[in-house]
Amino acid sequence: MLVVVKRSRAAATVLLTVLLAGLDLTVAPAARACACGGFVAADGERMATSAEHAVISLDGDQERILLSMDTRTVTDDAALLIPTPAPAEAALAEKTVFAELKAATAPRYQIDHTWWPERDPGDGSAPGTPVGSSVDVLKTKQLGALEVTTLAATDADKLANWLTAHDYVMADSMATALQPYVADGWYYTAIRLTTDAADLSGALQPLDLTFASDSLIYPMRLSAAAPGSQFVRTYVFSDHQVRRSDRTAGRTNTSTYFAGQLPATAVTARSLTEIIATNDYLTVTDSYIGDPSEQIVSDFTFVRADQDRPYHKIIHQTRVRTVLGIPAGPAVVGIGVVLVAAGVIIGLGRIRRRRADQP
Repeated sequence: MLVVVKRSRAAATVLLTVLLAGLDLTVAPAARACACGGFVAADGERMATSAEHAVISLDGDQERILLSMDTRTVTDDAALLIPTPAPAEAALAEKTVFAELKAATAPRYQIDHTWWPERDPGDGSAPGTPVGSSVDVLKTKQLGALEVTTLAATDADKLANWLTAHDYVMADSMATALQPYVADGWYYTAIRLTTDAADLSGALQPLDLTFASDSLIYPMRLSAAAPGSQFVRTYVFSDHQVRRSDRTAGRTNTSTYFAGQLPATAVTARSLTEIIATNDYLTVTDSYIGDPSEQIVSDFTFVRADQDRPYHKIIHQTRVRTVLGIPAGPAVVGIGVVLVAAGVIIGLGRIRRRRADQP
């Protein structure tokens, strides 16, 4: 994901393009990359994504992505540019989408009882109109305060020049990172947000993108330019469990957070119930990328897993059984010691009496 920040801060607008992602980032300097690209800002500006989650699904030849982002920034103008394999249609998704998914896939808590207190319990816790010789504006539409633009570009440098002509600055490294997508003939969806606030910090309403695709794909090659570690969470809805099939998967720490059928009754957001109506098996995958420049060598792709193996994370909590407010184990041992001692005393007393009664 590529964020470009305006040279001038006179107008409070942000150019956003949405695709697949799920990440957490800390506040970063001007040229900071995020899950599927990078932030590019004017000198001295800072912008970062504190949380980004994406739902990915494929219905026939149409891929759909729901995306939510929380931003932290001191600038009022920025841009986010992401490639898609075909022109995308954009809409707004319900604000509750990701809160509902969070609740539906949250870890379960299991209480384990013990008779003995733990000495050190530890911690259980284990993202058109020609405008140049090589850049075309294919479509522009308004979604409330959002202005959505679909771009086609056959030259990464011309795309960078087009952004510059519109007062956005893209680093040379990002133009270079776009080359594979330009060579493959991909497209770019830009969403402009107008705000009267001092800056662009805060949560953006979830966006809903659809575009033609014959397979589940999550563009990640732009993130190879990221200077810091990355965290990506993807919610993939399909008819069966899925697994990562790309080359990057073998280079990163990737794990399943949740897997299983998700009933439509588990959510109320219309966009989610529409997806679940045709694809009710949800696979949530977390990827931790320590060195993006070395580890990211491809986009994320997903294929059907060998088997559907449901997984729901369980967090174990241990509770100590007590007897009269005392941990049961020590209490029982203590009572046992007292009983044994009493038995010994009684036994010795009987022996003494017998000896005393003997003539």
